[in-house]
Amino acid sequence: MYNTKQSQHGAKQRSENMRFNIGGHTYKVSEVTLEPTPEGKSLLGMHDVKQNTILVDKDMTHSRKVETFMHEVIHVIYANTGCDHDERAIDALSNGLLQLGVADFLWKKVKK
Repeated sequence: MYNTKQSQHGAKQRSENMRFNIGGHTYKVSEVTLEPTPEGKSLLGMHDVKQNTILVDKDMTHSRKVETFMHEVIHVIYANTGCDHDERAIDALSNGLLQLGVADFLWKKVKK
């Protein structure tokens, strides 16, 4: 069953009720259409640790969705542990985990 609604982030959501546990918290994972920021920057994914949500832009290739999902998961892990981080480090980790097959394994787990 799919539900479509407008999120607080300006994203049109098509929810498949995908769920994923990170650090003892259940996150809702949704493929959505993400709108560019007011500055015109494209968004591929977003996370919200207060609402336990991860959003991935649905209009990407499978490999980009998987890498973006992994990127957002790493953001959540850092946020949950209170560690400082930067985008370049997260990009490197998410790309490396994609190459090792870890990201695809986790994406398949979410899509069950």
